[in-house]
Amino acid sequence: VSRNWTLEKREIELVLNLEKLARYKVSPLELASTIRAAFSGAAASVLRVPGEDGYVIRVRFPEGERRTLSDLKTLKIPTPEGPVPLNELATFQEVRTLTVYKRQGLSPVVDILGYRYTTAITHLQGQVNQLLADLPLPPGYRISQEGESKHMGESFGRLKKALIFALVLLYFSLVPTFKSFLDPLTIMVAIPLSLIGAVWGLLIVGRHFCMPAAMGMILLAGIVVNNSILLIDFIKKARAEGKGRREAIEGAIRIRTRPIIMTATGTITGMLPIAAERALGLERLSPLAVVAIGGLFVSTLLTLLYVPLFYTLFEDLKKKIRRIRGNQ
Repeated sequence: VSRNWTLEKREIELVLNLEKLARYKVSPLELASTIRAAFSGAAASVLRVPGEDGYVIRVRFPEGERRTLSDLKTLKIPTPEGPVPLNELATFQEVRTLTVYKRQGLSPVVDILGYRYTTAITHLQGQVNQLLADLPLPPGYRISQEGESKHMGESFGRLKKALIFALVLLYFSLVPTFKSFLDPLTIMVAIPLSLIGAVWGLLIVGRHFCMPAAMGMILLAGIVVNNSILLIDFIKKARAEGKGRREAIEGAIRIRTRPIIMTATGTITGMLPIAAERALGLERLSPLAVVAIGGLFVSTLLTLLYVPLFYTLFEDLKKKIRRIRGNQ
């Protein structure tokens, strides 16, 4: 942990004696103008050069008369009562101030910088938030998180919106395909089931939740629904041929289990080098592969159980709704 400022800069602070200024009929502004003209210079004229911008000519004391503190103290200040030395109108004190003045959004800020080696930024941020929760602040002061943690929070917010948009788009793309508002919900049951495996995968291999892991969850949402689509499509075709619901479900599971497992196995095998950080240049995407492998493995097994279950529940729900409408 380090900071971007130190109190190593020395300054001479003038404390004006307002009573003496009033006695000599000198305003603080006139006093400041005189000191600035003597030590920094005052614009006296402009040198005009044809075809060029003018050069401002500044007049100030020679270097030998504005080098030391005694030169400042003995500076003659013109007043209506005559020249008066500056130490008669003010007192001098040495103070230490910041070496760097930094502003953000027009407000002065002080940066506290923290550097990490291998610890996850989310773990560090949790500890920092816990320590800062009970930190008393003077009026007008506030603490803001900047840097990597701020960018990560903003990125997670955008990813959350992208995930919600993807789910909505997926649902409304399945509605016209299956000509039903309930069948897409049955298909999308596989998505929360895959999140179970994604979390387990991260915990087992010791990866932390990060941006690639979040991207892996969005990737899962598009992969795991394929198995559900195959099952529901086969069930609906079987029922269109006149088979009963139970027979159609059992036939779909019996016939589609092997292709579903083969497809999931091929995808998992392709992700293994990335998850094991053996893919050169893709080591950072290891959490994404871990999420994809864990989510796909668990969702493949649970899809064969829960998708037929929810299909049955939704079918019973439709029958009850039709029965209620018929009675009305």
